[in-house]
Amino acid sequence: MAHSALVSVMNTLELNLHSDRFHFFHAKYHIISLYRKVRFLQTLFQDSRQKSSPEEMDSLEIRIRDSASLVEDAVEFYVSQQVYKDPDTFIALWDSSTDQESREYHDLDEIMVRIDLIVEELLNDRCGLKDLLPRKHLPVLGSSRHARAGKINAMVGFDEDVMELKDRLTGWESKLQVIPITGMGGAGKTTLAKNLYDDSLVKHHFDVRAWVTISQTYLLRDVIQGLSTDIGDVTNKKQEKSIPDLAHNFYKKLKGRRYLIVLDDMWSTEAWNDLKRIFPDDGNGSRIMLTTRLWDVAIYATDSFSPPHRIRLLDEGKSWHLLCQEVFGQERCPLEFQELEDIGKMIARNCNGLPLATSVVGGLLAKSAMTREFWGYVAENVNSIAIENEEHCSEILSLSYNHLPHHLKPCFLYFGAFPEDYPIPVTKLIRLWIAEGFLRPTRSKSLEMAAEGYLNDLIDRNLVIVRQRGSNGKTRTCTMHDLLRDLCIKEAQKENFLHIINKSAQFSPWDMNNIPRRLIMHLDIPEGSDIIECMESMTLTRSLLCNGHVLSTSPFYKNFRFLRVLDFLEIEVPKFPFDFRFLVNLRYLSFTFERFRVLPSQISLLWKLQILIIRDPENWLSMMYRPHLQPYCDLDTPSKVFQMTQLRHIQMTEIFLPNPIDKENPVVLKDLETLSTVANFRCRAYNLKNLVRLSKLENLKCVFNWTPNETLLPNLSFPESLKKLTLSGSMLSWKDMSIIGSLPHLEVFKLKEYAFTGPVWEPIEGEFPRLKFLLIERIDLERWIAENTHFPCLEHLIIRDCLDLEAIPSSIGDIAN
Repeated sequence: MAHSALVSVMNTLELNLHSDRFHFFHAKYHIISLYRKVRFLQTLFQDSRQKSSPEEMDSLEIRIRDSASLVEDAVEFYVSQQVYKDPDTFIALWDSSTDQESREYHDLDEIMVRIDLIVEELLNDRCGLKDLLPRKHLPVLGSSRHARAGKINAMVGFDEDVMELKDRLTGWESKLQVIPITGMGGAGKTTLAKNLYDDSLVKHHFDVRAWVTISQTYLLRDVIQGLSTDIGDVTNKKQEKSIPDLAHNFYKKLKGRRYLIVLDDMWSTEAWNDLKRIFPDDGNGSRIMLTTRLWDVAIYATDSFSPPHRIRLLDEGKSWHLLCQEVFGQERCPLEFQELEDIGKMIARNCNGLPLATSVVGGLLAKSAMTREFWGYVAENVNSIAIENEEHCSEILSLSYNHLPHHLKPCFLYFGAFPEDYPIPVTKLIRLWIAEGFLRPTRSKSLEMAAEGYLNDLIDRNLVIVRQRGSNGKTRTCTMHDLLRDLCIKEAQKENFLHIINKSAQFSPWDMNNIPRRLIMHLDIPEGSDIIECMESMTLTRSLLCNGHVLSTSPFYKNFRFLRVLDFLEIEVPKFPFDFRFLVNLRYLSFTFERFRVLPSQISLLWKLQILIIRDPENWLSMMYRPHLQPYCDLDTPSKVFQMTQLRHIQMTEIFLPNPIDKENPVVLKDLETLSTVANFRCRAYNLKNLVRLSKLENLKCVFNWTPNETLLPNLSFPESLKKLTLSGSMLSWKDMSIIGSLPHLEVFKLKEYAFTGPVWEPIEGEFPRLKFLLIERIDLERWIAENTHFPCLEHLIIRDCLDLEAIPSSIGDIAN
């Protein structure tokens, strides 16, 4: 983790060096000196890592990581003190004794001495290497020069399984059948079920399909709601319904229809007892397919007429074909790499037929140098691990982690922060990586683009699974296999990278040298809990992610003076939660709260904030699942928000955009990429023209829930950087469409709730040059006159509730995409 620690501290130092608040900072000389030393250390460390064995670097990496963390602590402490003593705030939050203790602990001169010693050691090692024989070391793994031809979708080695199960799913038996698929972790149960679920014949055979993951700790309400959503019943999303009501509604929705239900990753017979009553048997050939590692669960859920399907491990030939598919994109070894075939077959054989191990090792080889030396090393290490159980499988999987490029390791470990089987939103994951400081900015790529590349690299290595793709074809949600998640948590805790608090985890106070930098809570915390008392001593924690209810009224976060990430989005806080004076180092803030209407101007104290997400639970639910209803809640944003120059993403259920404070410099949010959801534009008409000055804005969502001002909307203009635009209720005329059609980078355009009004839309040729996704919903359009040349790149068209529309232009079907 030395690499990520150095990247993070470089970002922190640069942020403070370039800040307009830096004139308050009395330790400027120390900061500049530290910056130069750390930059030199980073260069030297990269060079030494190429020339030393991993064993030689382990101890040094720990020292570098700890020193880098001390630098960040010291700098952010001093900066915080200066912000607290700003003349505009008239506050000093810590008493003199605490201040003195912190100054002693974070003595910058002492830290610089420590860095000098590490630099001296690295320089001595480098000089000593000149007189030594070349070391034998493994090639450094980075982005693959041998990119695979394409990710595998077919079930290599599972042809017989697919044929047998497809026959059982679509066969003549009219009685409801339960088809369990069982096998050890990593054997391919979920992948096999997914291939069958998405098969075109299976899709055509059933009237309705639904998929839900059960996992070890499931909530029956969530399971039923997930199934209901899959079959298109959004009414079951209402939280106030009881579980029996939810079950009854779901049962009625299935009644009389031939359905396919997949219950993935079932761990107990109790789970089946909870669910089996909600599936009607109408004698129409419906099927339930479930996957489980446990044979007794599989036997319990079925009968003698529908025995469980046990997945066998692959034989040597199928293992080799799967390995080739993962490495080369085909089931045979290409002629140009024939010299690797004998070693490759040894690797495949030593994976002992487990598809997950074969796939992950294949991902490692695909990203490595295609040399006999490296493949021999992999064969030797895989051979040393006999796969007899899942613990030994994890040891094979750890081989892939150990050989990740250093910049990917913290990104991989961060997946351990999310609950098991949780569909991880990619936008959230990427924003968290950015706020954590895992990425360095470059001139050619934004931080978001770099993070997206990191994620795709992990997907290519078969370490991350794509769960859902968005309207632009990119990954929307992703997840990770249970065994890989277990590996994440194991390695993360060993590195003191993060600590998870759940019902099964032991929680106790930490000493100052072992305080976790990231704290993840997957449980409810009641008032008076011992956890709160322990947390109040964790002053060096930098990230706090909560997935349960924090019911304590004590502002325990006050002691988290270095807090960088505070994610309360999945919980509903009982009152306005934060005194922002305590949180000036925040870069990521998200929470759900329904009982306030004005965001306090004090939020501008969060001068490092990059991501701000606020959600009202009721309004969010209505907008997601009842989009035809007008939202009742809105949030006034203070003008001081324009002073928060680091903001990259603003996402709220519905906000009013204010007038800037400085009319001479009305838009200073130069890095803003996401602005959602702007309501009604209460700012003055001339300020609408300033939207175009948000030169990096890529995603904009605007909602008008009152009749728009006719003098206001003609001033609306958009920056050319926009890639995604959603308009709702704006009631623009179709003749104004050129304002949007001329945007050169627009890929996703959603028109909702009379965004445009009038009977005829005739696009102009040459507009929408990159549009890939178009949604038209609840528009009074009658005639749409368009040719295929009007939307040359269109891939997805969704038309919903446009009752007056006579027809879709026939030439739309001629678009090549």
